[in-house]
Amino acid sequence: MTNTWPLYCDIRESFLDQLEALPADSADTMVPMCPAWRVVDVVSHVCGLNADLAGGMRAGLGSEESTARQVAERADRTLAEVAGEWRSYSDAIESLYEEIPAMGIALVADLVMHVHDVQHALGLEIDREGPGVAVAAIRYVAVLTANVAERLGTEIEVNLIDTEPSAVGSAELRLDATSYDFLRSIGTRRSRRQVEALAWSGDPTAVLDEAWRVYGEFPTEDVSA
Repeated sequence: MTNTWPLYCDIRESFLDQLEALPADSADTMVPMCPAWRVVDVVSHVCGLNADLAGGMRAGLGSEESTARQVAERADRTLAEVAGEWRSYSDAIESLYEEIPAMGIALVADLVMHVHDVQHALGLEIDREGPGVAVAAIRYVAVLTANVAERLGTEIEVNLIDTEPSAVGSAELRLDATSYDFLRSIGTRRSRRQVEALAWSGDPTAVLDEAWRVYGEFPTEDVSA
């Protein structure tokens, strides 16, 4: 995949522009898909990822401990202050994108996931079809197929129907979904019942039990977005 740094910058700036146009107290809105996080805390997390990478951290970036620290370190800052810090890492992160392309794709995927979380929390129009959505979905397809192979010793096919459709292969289990629906589902932003209701060919039970969840547990109630 080509360098995704320009895409990351576009998503970041569109996201911050959207937030900065809202009333100041919107930053304190709770984000249901990120338990105990406010909107400003979500921005603190994505900013903190940049800070950690710029500071040389390479392992444990997505752990609960790291994300909690990223938020706690910025707990007394305004949205504008956190946004300014996030933008300040641009030169350092751009260099890393060229050095570690896979890291760049992972950052895009994480950012897209959280942009959707915030748009959902604030009742904003959700960007379901932007180029970042497809990049993020492709990233998590790779994560899922690796998890299924490692934990179950089998294969899964995921056909993102809004990108170039894949040919039917030999896998007994196949999922056909839009990039957005797949992304919200693999991120456990949908209930298990909603994920089971997607267009599966084959029984997804073992995959959902053992290899599906990359972020926490399924919500107990269906999610509307």
